[in-house]
Amino acid sequence: MASDPKKSLSVPIVIRLPEAGEDTLKQLQAVLYGRTGSALGTARLEVGRDGDSLIAKGTINVPEAALGQTARLTVAPLLDSDNKAPPLSRAKLEKQLAAYTEPLRLDRQRPQIELAIARPYWQPWPRLCFCWVRGRLVKRVTLPNGSTIDLPICNARVTVCEVDRWFDWITRLPDRDILRLRDDLLDIVAGPRKPPIPEPDPEPFPGPFPGLAINPASRASIVGTAAKAISPRRLPATARSLSGVTIDDFRRDKLEVPEWNRLAQGPAPLARQWLVADALYWRPWLCELAWLEPWFLTFKQCFATVPTDENGRFSALYIHACNGDQPDIYVSAEQLIGGTWTTIYQPSVRCHTHWNYVCGSEITVVVTDPRAQPCVPEPPVEPPSGVERWVLPHAIGGTFIGGTAGVGIPAGWVRPDGLTNYGSFVDAPFGSVLGFRQQHALGIPDAGIYYYRWSWRRGSSGDFTAMTEPVSRNYVRDVPGPGLAFPTVQLGPTLGDRFRFRTQVFSPADWGVDTSTDPAGTQYYWPIDGAVGDIYSARWVTPGTGDAVAAPGLADSYQVKLEVFSQANVLVAPGPATFQFLLPTSIEADGTINTRVAAPSEIDGGGLVFTVVVDNSRCDASIDPPVLSAGMADDDCGFLRYADGASLLLEFAATHPNDRAVFSFSVVRGITYVAAASTSGEVAASAPPYALAAGAYSHDFPVATLLESCPSAAFAADLYVTAKATNGNSRLQEYDRSALRAFALAEGG
Repeated sequence: MASDPKKSLSVPIVIRLPEAGEDTLKQLQAVLYGRTGSALGTARLEVGRDGDSLIAKGTINVPEAALGQTARLTVAPLLDSDNKAPPLSRAKLEKQLAAYTEPLRLDRQRPQIELAIARPYWQPWPRLCFCWVRGRLVKRVTLPNGSTIDLPICNARVTVCEVDRWFDWITRLPDRDILRLRDDLLDIVAGPRKPPIPEPDPEPFPGPFPGLAINPASRASIVGTAAKAISPRRLPATARSLSGVTIDDFRRDKLEVPEWNRLAQGPAPLARQWLVADALYWRPWLCELAWLEPWFLTFKQCFATVPTDENGRFSALYIHACNGDQPDIYVSAEQLIGGTWTTIYQPSVRCHTHWNYVCGSEITVVVTDPRAQPCVPEPPVEPPSGVERWVLPHAIGGTFIGGTAGVGIPAGWVRPDGLTNYGSFVDAPFGSVLGFRQQHALGIPDAGIYYYRWSWRRGSSGDFTAMTEPVSRNYVRDVPGPGLAFPTVQLGPTLGDRFRFRTQVFSPADWGVDTSTDPAGTQYYWPIDGAVGDIYSARWVTPGTGDAVAAPGLADSYQVKLEVFSQANVLVAPGPATFQFLLPTSIEADGTINTRVAAPSEIDGGGLVFTVVVDNSRCDASIDPPVLSAGMADDDCGFLRYADGASLLLEFAATHPNDRAVFSFSVVRGITYVAAASTSGEVAASAPPYALAAGAYSHDFPVATLLESCPSAAFAADLYVTAKATNGNSRLQEYDRSALRAFALAEGG
């Protein structure tokens, strides 16, 4: 009977590792490769002990079609990495992890795998350590306001190397170089350049020392930088020494002449012993000795070349013997510029090695080469499976768009009805100038999708009106030297009401930028959105923004539309063969935008349509004069003189033409808050103890309630009406209104 190629079987694995002695292992990995070299299945094996042997057990799922076929099982130490990552090739497992491979044939009647691996093959496994080297490649630029930002360099390739330990290569230097090194280091400590004890106490050895030049003018800089790594307080309590002389006493003025002569004139073996003994002390000073660089290059072993992602990040696995030594990591970088891989970062090894690198920590590699071109990372987008060409209108300012067919819309987003809930405000409208944000797939723009248009209409019928407020983008004009400029190019409007999709890489020719007068070596690239320049694809000055009188009558539900056009200015409708409109559904903790394909009900005339409620109405606030029920309403001195048993009527109006506001009314006696007479809430809603009638709130308070133990007192009544409207980034507080009234109660009415 033919086997089902889609059906898989669970095959048990038992692997014996004899002569284990005191060796220990926790887990192994097993990969079964078919005749073509493709991986048929992988397994994680748990390792236990059986007498003098280690036993690894697990199960592996393999296709039923593999039964009776020749295969190869490769066993290797388990990497502590992403379990979802595809298995390494057999060649890489054997080369990088000293993996063992066993040819076999799975028995159809009894499909199981049992084998023993002789000790010489598995002996290295317990002694291998895995270190993930992680970093980020950036270009640091100074903005016009003096602040600096790190722009990621994406689509570059980084070469990661390990530099031999000082103890290893110092023993291999020829005697003549050992003596030269000794003389140079003694010259350093003999002079006035002894590093001071830093404050605050530094780390034992922080890493590389960028920017250390070998010239007399930089000596003070070198001393100050290196001092951060040489705190004597970090050295072992029992100082290493030669004939009782500690490393803090190497200065000529602290040494007896015989001891100084012994160090300065002793033979090469003594100098070598001294340099090895005090390696941590001397290592920072090696940056000053340019003649050592060829030796550092000789003892540099590169183990990986890896690409950077859209955020400039890279990672590489370093496998080494577990001998207690932390890796010393050096990196260089290249970028594809003008079709040629160009070295943009390759500093000296002696000054830029990350000594005692902490595995998994991120190295920030700052590239100063003016040719390096940073990239423009957008918020990461997760499109639905199978969608490769897409356009995503994702926010009004900082308020994400849920769409009219969205369900489970998070708080703070544009709801299907066009309102939003944010902070403590519910049912808030939009107003003033709205900025619309959008993203698109990497393959856009091209001839098929080149322009876009945003438009609006009141209600749900009638013609749309295009948004034609100019939209620009800053680009970086990076002239050789320290200067940067941030000129702009216009996305639109062009062809009347069209706007261009921004290209992924900035090319002056694409945007009509004249570079004929720029000096040779000038670079041009997009900066990071949000750091400089404009983040919006369209702007809408909503109806009523500049007209307080007309605003209440213009408040309504509006539809906003986004359309896409080809380079020939032909409308492109969404669909499987063209592109898809996407809308956000949720935001991950790392900022990734999860999305959905727009529903058919959200497409109108080939464009994506969603609802926005606009209300630019201003609030109103007023407080009427208080009225006594008995007594003198107001005497010549401004007092309300009350009679026994009198009450005081407090009345105020907190209004919004469409009731889209909240208010707060407070009464203060002297400096004491009078809670009984204060209230807050939604306008046009009840606010005890005040009664609401015809837009006004009022309540009669017994004078004794307001005065409490005071026979006379001065009061202040404060009313603040807060508009709910937002522009997507912040509340429109210019639409708020307030009122203040002071009064005083006194006996004698």
